[in-house]
Amino acid sequence: MNSNRFGSGRRIERASLPSPTGRSAVERDALSHLVAKRNALVSRLENGSQQIEQLREAGEDVGQWETFWVRLLRQYEKVCDELAAYEEPREVRKAG
Repeated sequence: MNSNRFGSGRRIERASLPSPTGRSAVERDALSHLVAKRNALVSRLENGSQQIEQLREAGEDVGQWETFWVRLLRQYEKVCDELAAYEEPREVRKAG
């Protein structure tokens, strides 16, 4: 899924775990958990999008489905932001 119809400019995708180099066991576990959560959300978003399209094509009201889908999208964005926060300090150190 490359984009969505609800205005998020963020690409929805699965990605690998950020580099574990120099991280504590607690950080590695947290990163692993966040990546797993993100991947589960990607699957749910993809499945939900397909369901919404099928229901829409069948003439069904999809308003509640779309509202739930957007909530999932916001959860996905939050997880991606949390993952990005793990990388920001490392990039600042490299630049400095």
